[in-house]
Amino acid sequence: MTQVYHSNAKTNQHQRNIIQNSFCSNVELARRFGINVKTVAKHKNRNYLEDKSSRPQTIHYSLNEIQKEVIRVIRTLTWCSLDDLVDTVRSSFKQANRSNVYRTLKAQGISAVPEEKKREAKKFKEYQPGYLHIDVTYLPKIDGQRHYLFVCIDRATRTLYYQIYKNKTAVNAVDFLKQCKDFYPFYISHILTDNGLEFTDRFARGNKEPSGNHKFDKACQEYSIEHRLTAPATPQTNGMVERVNGTIKEATIKAETYQSIEELKESLNQFLIFYNTNRRHGGLVKELKVITPCEAIEEWLKLEPILFKSTTDTFFVTALNGMVQRGET
Repeated sequence: MTQVYHSNAKTNQHQRNIIQNSFCSNVELARRFGINVKTVAKHKNRNYLEDKSSRPQTIHYSLNEIQKEVIRVIRTLTWCSLDDLVDTVRSSFKQANRSNVYRTLKAQGISAVPEEKKREAKKFKEYQPGYLHIDVTYLPKIDGQRHYLFVCIDRATRTLYYQIYKNKTAVNAVDFLKQCKDFYPFYISHILTDNGLEFTDRFARGNKEPSGNHKFDKACQEYSIEHRLTAPATPQTNGMVERVNGTIKEATIKAETYQSIEELKESLNQFLIFYNTNRRHGGLVKELKVITPCEAIEEWLKLEPILFKSTTDTFFVTALNGMVQRGET
C-alpha cells in the first residue's frame, strides 16, 4: 500500500528507517539526506516511521454543547431553512454563523429536511404579504412604570413594526392594529396571535372558543382581516414574532441601560430603521433574491401589485424615520 506523506515531509519511511538504525552522527545524516539536523534528531528519537498526526490535541469549537442542543431543538421543532435557523440562533449567541450551524446539523444527522417537512415548509411560505404575526413582550420598568412592546412582523417580507404601551389591554391591541394598518403599504389579510386576553376571549370566563365579541376580533372584522389563534401552550406556532422579540431585546434593552422612556424610544427607533432597511435575512435571500425587508417589499410590489394599497414611497419615508411612540392607555 502506498504511503501517504504530509505535504511538507522531507523524508520517507525508508530514509527514516536508515536514520533510526544508523550509527552515523546527526550532521553526517543531515548532509546525506539534505535535511536539517533537527529533523534527523526528531526521527532518531521516534520508535515509529509513519507521519505524526498534525491534528491539535485540543480542538476549540465556536459552539458549546448547550448551544448545539438549542440548534437541534429549534431545527427539529420548526424544520426551518438553514438561513432562517442561523438568523434565529444568532440573536442568542453571536458566534453562530452559517458554517458552524451547518456543521452542527451535519454532525447530528439533521442537515437534510425530511420530505414531509419540506412540503409543510412550502405551504408555510406560500403566504403573500399581509399575513402578520403579532405579540406583546415586556420592557423594563422606567421610573417605576412597566412598559410593554406590541410587536408585529409580516411573514412574507419580514417587515417589522412595534409600539410602546403602558398596558397590554384590548384597547391598546386595537390601537396597535390600526397603526399596523397605516404602516404597511399592503393590505392585511391575516393576523396570528396567541391567546392573551388583549387579543381574544377564547378562554375568558370559562369559554372554550372565541365569542367574536372581543374588541380585537371586532376590529379585525371591520378591516376584513382573518384573526387566527395559536394552539394553547405552543408558542413555537407564533415562532416568527417570538424570535424577533429576542432580536429586539438583544439589540436594545439587553445591550444598554436607559434612564428615561425617551432614551428607550430613541434606541428602539434606531433599531427599527436598521432592521427594515439594513438587516440581512437569509430566508429573503433564498426566496426572493433580496436581502432586507424594504427590498422584499419592492420585489413583491413588482410581483403582485394588486396586494398593495399604495406605492412604497410613503412607506420608505416612514421606515427611514422610525415611528416608535409611547402609548398612553
